[in-house]
Amino acid sequence: MSNTNIDYDKAVSTYVIRLVSAVINGTQPEEKDESLEWKSIIEFSKKQSVLNIISYACEKLRNKPDAETMKFLKEFRMQKIIVEAQQEIEACDAMDKLEEMQAKHMPLKGYIIKNLYPSPDMRTMGDLDLLIEEERCEEIVAAFVAEGFTSCAEGDLHSNVERGNAYIEFHRSMVNEKHETLSKYFGNGFGRAKLSQGYSYRYELSHEDLYIFLIAHIAKHYRYGGTGIRSLLDLYVYRKAYPDMDCRYIDTELEKINLLVFGKKIEKISDDWYSGGFSGEYDTVSSYIVSGGVYGDENAPLLNEFINDTQGSIKVTKIKNWLTTVFPGKELMTTRYPVLKKCIILLPLFWVVRFFDTLIRTPQNFKKSVRDTTSIMKIDNDLVNAQRDSGIEKL
Repeated sequence: MSNTNIDYDKAVSTYVIRLVSAVINGTQPEEKDESLEWKSIIEFSKKQSVLNIISYACEKLRNKPDAETMKFLKEFRMQKIIVEAQQEIEACDAMDKLEEMQAKHMPLKGYIIKNLYPSPDMRTMGDLDLLIEEERCEEIVAAFVAEGFTSCAEGDLHSNVERGNAYIEFHRSMVNEKHETLSKYFGNGFGRAKLSQGYSYRYELSHEDLYIFLIAHIAKHYRYGGTGIRSLLDLYVYRKAYPDMDCRYIDTELEKINLLVFGKKIEKISDDWYSGGFSGEYDTVSSYIVSGGVYGDENAPLLNEFINDTQGSIKVTKIKNWLTTVFPGKELMTTRYPVLKKCIILLPLFWVVRFFDTLIRTPQNFKKSVRDTTSIMKIDNDLVNAQRDSGIEKL
C-alpha cells in the first residue's frame, strides 16, 4: 500500500496499540525498541486520544522514558484524572437537574463506556452526550443557562452548553436525519430504551442496542470523516465487559442497517489489536483507521462525495468528476442561466460565460471550484479502496 494520504508510522502505531492492549488487559507492557522515539510515540498517542493510557503503561516499563518525559506523562495523567472527576460531578448534577425537570434523558457513548475501562480517566471525554426530547430542548438549554452554563453552539443534531470543564451536548435525536437509514432505525432513541433502575426520567439502551449504536457511530465517522484507534478500543472494552451479549440479535439488527459486513470487519480488527500479541499487520481498512486521529481525516467529506460515484475504474471516475465540476450538466446550467431552457445548444458557450462570471462576481466560489477540481485528481486510490473494502453502504 502506498503512503500518500494513508500515512502513518507502522512501527509507532503498532507499539502504541500493544501498550494500550497491555494496560486494558492488565499485562506487562512490551519494552520499546531502540529504533523508536518517545516523541513520535507521544505525538501519535495524543492524536489518537490514548496518551493517558500510554502514561499508565510507561509506569510499568522496566526501561522507562527519560525523567523529563516521565514527568510530562505523569502531569498529563494527573490532569486527566482531575478533569474526569470534575466532568463526573457535572454529569451527575446535569442528570439530576433533568430528573428534577421531569425531562426524559439518556447518556450516550463516552459516559457509559468510560466506566468499563480499568480507570475512567483512561477514556477521556471532550463532552457529555445526553439524549433529550427535541420538543424540550430550548427549555432545557435555558434552564442550564440559568444555572451558570453558557449556550455555546447550535447544530443540526444537538445544542451545546458549557461551564468550566463541563461541555454538554443535548442531542435532539441519536442520528442526524440526513443519514436516512440510521435515522429511521434509531428514531428519537427513546423507542429502544428502558428506564434506568431507580430513576423516573433517565433511560438506557440494552447492552446489545448500545453496541449496535457504537458500530453505527463508528461507521458514520469512518465514512464521513474517518476515525481512530480509540473507537475500536471502545468496542473491545465493551465486548470484554459484556461477553454474553446476544450476538444473533446484534447481527440481525446490523443487517437491517447494512452494517453487518463493516461490523464484522472492525470487530476482527479490534480483537487483533487489543486481545494481545498484535502482529503489526494492517489491511486497507485498519490502515485507514490508524492513519486518522480520533476524529479522523479532514479531507474525508470530499472523499465521500467521490466514493458514492465510484464503482468501476477509479481513474475514469476521477476524470468524470473533474469534467462534471468544470462543465456542469444541463440541470445546473439551466437553473443558473434560464435562457438555456429555450436554446440548450448554447450550453458550451455558457460554460465559458460561467467561468468568467464566477471569476469576476464570486471569486471565493471560483477559488473553491479550483480547489475542488484539483482535489478530485489528487484523491488517493488507497483511500477510495479503504471505503470500498469497509462494507459500508448507504447510511
